[in-house]
Amino acid sequence: MNTLEACRQRKSIRAFSDAVPDKKLILQCLDAAAWAPNPTSQQPWRFIVVTGTSLQAVSKAIAENFAAAQAGRAHPDAAPASGSAALLAERRRESFEAMVAHLKKHLVDMQALGEGNFNFHRAPMAVLFATYPCKDQNYLKSTVAAMQNFLLAAFEAGLGTCWMNAVSICQEAVKKALHLPVDLILVAGVAVGYPVQAAPLNSLPRRRLPIQDVVEWLT
Repeated sequence: MNTLEACRQRKSIRAFSDAVPDKKLILQCLDAAAWAPNPTSQQPWRFIVVTGTSLQAVSKAIAENFAAAQAGRAHPDAAPASGSAALLAERRRESFEAMVAHLKKHLVDMQALGEGNFNFHRAPMAVLFATYPCKDQNYLKSTVAAMQNFLLAAFEAGLGTCWMNAVSICQEAVKKALHLPVDLILVAGVAVGYPVQAAPLNSLPRRRLPIQDVVEWLT
């Protein structure tokens, strides 16, 4: 599979088998992550692989702290949108309507799906991508690039992944649960495992705008 095919075909997986991916395979994918661009080759990241009781502890910490951690965050529907915000809100609405229609058609348990945001959709493994404080945010940017490398490498290896924002939202609780350094910044988590191919959750509609709609040429 070439890079362009991987970029187009990779998708978020929300139904996993119980099989735990082999450690060697995960290390290969993380090696791809480590070749992401980063400032002066500082490699300002930590990749934390969690399974078993450690994964259960992270899920428990998220479930118990998500509501409080989310309370102070702005909700996308909290205020009338205008300009570019209105455009993005409309895209969000269209995407959600398509996804909800698909889920209802296949009688998916919506409560279980919501809980999946806290328990990595019951994947047997998760990888937490972490970095360190940096005033210009270059460490954060590099770590996101590393995560994208990992997502693509995992897809090519036959694994399924799902980006889990709840890890960053509840990061203080997650760091406490795993006894991680307080100065570590949890950028995001990624659910990892083998996808259940026939699951409706893994065939949610996907769409992208024509590339001409989001490209601007300045000459």
